[in-house]
Amino acid sequence: MTTSLATQIRDDEFLNQVKYFDEVRNEQALLSVWSIHEVKDINAECPTKVAGKKVVYETICKNATNEDLLLDIQDGGKRASAQYTMFVGGNTWLDLWKAAESVISQSGTHHRYIEDFQINTDGTIELTTGS
Repeated sequence: MTTSLATQIRDDEFLNQVKYFDEVRNEQALLSVWSIHEVKDINAECPTKVAGKKVVYETICKNATNEDLLLDIQDGGKRASAQYTMFVGGNTWLDLWKAAESVISQSGTHHRYIEDFQINTDGTIELTTGS
């Protein structure tokens, strides 16, 4: 089996990014894992001003019942959901990571991988995580 040079370069770049984000995570004593590999420098400013904006993270409550979940599916309610928020302290990707770390910790979820941020029409920044 052969591997193309382009694939090897992409694989090496990916592994270097994982190592870089791991080093930052350890230096900053963060528990969450940065999984947005399009970001090359965690200390760079975000393309959109994020300082002072609120990161919002919504998860299913630990005490949610199956009945609550089914009713939410049927009528679009939020009985089984909890929302956690934290303001971003600066304009860098690292500032955004720290705010995400806070809402993940507040929620008590096992989802630790930071996968995406979406800017909502109200100006809040919605966090998406994975495990």
